[in-house]
Amino acid sequence: MNSYRAIGFLFGITFGVIVSIFILRAFNKNRSIRTEYDEMQKQARGEAYMYGFYAMILFEFLTMLTEFFQPIPAEPLVIHFTAIMIGVTVQAVYSIMHDAFIGLNTQKNRYLIIMAVIAVINFAVAFAAFKDGRMIENGVLMAPFCNLMVGIAFLIIGLAGWIRTTEGKEEKE
Repeated sequence: MNSYRAIGFLFGITFGVIVSIFILRAFNKNRSIRTEYDEMQKQARGEAYMYGFYAMILFEFLTMLTEFFQPIPAEPLVIHFTAIMIGVTVQAVYSIMHDAFIGLNTQKNRYLIIMAVIAVINFAVAFAAFKDGRMIENGVLMAPFCNLMVGIAFLIIGLAGWIRTTEGKEEKE
């Protein structure tokens, strides 16, 4: 990775962290960055982190095995970022399905809207990169593929949240 790409990548990560802070403040009712959880949620979140970690390790292991037989046509950044997104998605979906993702001070509707917006933005960036020929170069997946991964992850997380919210409404009726 050349220095300009590295600087751009670091800028993107920094921007993402700053936006994440504002997002947390937007979907927490008390405008706090910190989300509050009860004891049951904390326990379920611990299990979710464990499963997310195992999913990430399994992906990295399978990637390593695959590399023994044939190079994977993707930049290392894409491979490792995909592992991270798989771990995050598993952690988030497990938390959602065990009522441990939405905190006590979180506004569910804002949360679902933000997940959808993040997915749409990342899908748009990925589509533009694909259209411009920047997603795949010489048969190798390039960094813009990470936007597609983020879009897919947030779509899955948003759908899991929507399904869980819908199930909760049906149980109350």
